[in-house]
Amino acid sequence: MRSIRRGFKSFRRHPLSNLIVVLLLFVCLAFSLSMLVVRLAADSQVENIKKTVGNYGEVRVSSEYILGVFEQELDKGDRQRKREARMMSEEEEIEDRAKFHLPEEIADAFSRQDHIITYDKIMNAGIIILNAKNSELAPLAQYATDAELARQGIEGLTTQTLGNLFVFEGNTNCSSASDFLNGNKQLLEGSYFTYQDYLEKNRVALVEKNMAEDNELEIGDTVEAVIVGGSRNNRTMELEIIGVYETLEAERDSGSILDYNPAGNKLFAPLSVVQELNGMPGYVELGSYYFGNVDNTAALQEAFSQEIAEGNKYEFTTDFSDYEKISDPLEKVGKTSLIGLIGALGACALIILLAMAIIIGGRTRELGVLKAIGATGRQVIVQYATEVICICLVSVILATGATVLISQGIGNWLLSGSVQNEVKEEETTAYTGNYLSDRKLYKEGGLYTPTAADDETVDLNVIYQGDLLLYGILILFGISLLGMAVPVIWITRLRPARVLSME
Repeated sequence: MRSIRRGFKSFRRHPLSNLIVVLLLFVCLAFSLSMLVVRLAADSQVENIKKTVGNYGEVRVSSEYILGVFEQELDKGDRQRKREARMMSEEEEIEDRAKFHLPEEIADAFSRQDHIITYDKIMNAGIIILNAKNSELAPLAQYATDAELARQGIEGLTTQTLGNLFVFEGNTNCSSASDFLNGNKQLLEGSYFTYQDYLEKNRVALVEKNMAEDNELEIGDTVEAVIVGGSRNNRTMELEIIGVYETLEAERDSGSILDYNPAGNKLFAPLSVVQELNGMPGYVELGSYYFGNVDNTAALQEAFSQEIAEGNKYEFTTDFSDYEKISDPLEKVGKTSLIGLIGALGACALIILLAMAIIIGGRTRELGVLKAIGATGRQVIVQYATEVICICLVSVILATGATVLISQGIGNWLLSGSVQNEVKEEETTAYTGNYLSDRKLYKEGGLYTPTAADDETVDLNVIYQGDLLLYGILILFGISLLGMAVPVIWITRLRPARVLSME
């Protein structure tokens, strides 16, 4: 205890020299703790992002395969294509129209992979409704012909009736449809269709508010939809309106060849009903999958390549690019802050070593007298250890307080630099895609909504927890031990007689 008291007295007797050391350590420790807090915040946010972005994938017919089929069709003459169409049986017609769709059993098979948490099956189709008008539809006659309508089995209809064309989206449970999950649409009245409706093929649908108002449709009313293909007769299906929804954000796809705003022309119906309407039983447009987090992507890609791919016919696409866009700036901030942390801690180590060397070097006579009057090496070391701990403790307390004030600003500064670099890299990247290879994911809201990541903003939220105090104590302990290296070496080599003889 006597040695500890002498250490406290020694700390108070040299305020100027100790103040200089405290200030130097304070600056380096404040920077160190700020870098540490920024690093922890960035890592924590990246882990949270992994659970919400980058954990979604789709299985569907690949863009490469679709382009290959288009090229083959272009090589055929009109006469050959017409002859092949006339010779097709009803089953061959269905198979031909479904060549760009995914067999439902493949979507089900991939859902049994270990990392898949939940999945859905999706089909979009353009369907004629005889007793409703699409008020949002722009002129589309230039994109269709009467012959094409007849070829699809919609006899008796012409380009004059394209105002009756609506988009149907089918899945297994309406409440899990992407538009409703991401908030683009919300239910106003009525109810969603359920998984049981999908299993029982109940003929129900949800309509958009503007469509309902324009066509004077209410809950319980029916619409008459034309069934595509199948037998070559013009068959129809009555669908009961069970829900009305509104579109909160107008849906657009500026790159689409269909130049219209479909915010008011989409109906939601059970997948099994849309399959029947589209004349493609057993096929879906895509399988939609959620898995644990982005770290599972590689395993799922490998499983897909081995079990599903069939060469280049099918593809497994994920929102990994969205994850990269959001997480890359945070990961760069984490790496930069780690480098800053290491550098600042190195500066702290250098400061404490030099400071203790100067302090001990200036107190050689004091050390000699202490040992001459009977103080053991251990007692002297404890005295200087107490002084070192006092210096480091004051520095750490001040630095911890400063960290609370400056770490968020440092994090924002590092993040802004990372985001600016990302923007510059994107601006210098040439665009080489096409509308097929750049198809948007269903998670992002279907074919007509902007990419979700386009509107994502990256923020770094520094949250202070008990970990900060713990890390401060560990840094204090480490610096104190390092600072004791000089006194220990000096004291063990010191010979009192030699020191006193020099006076």
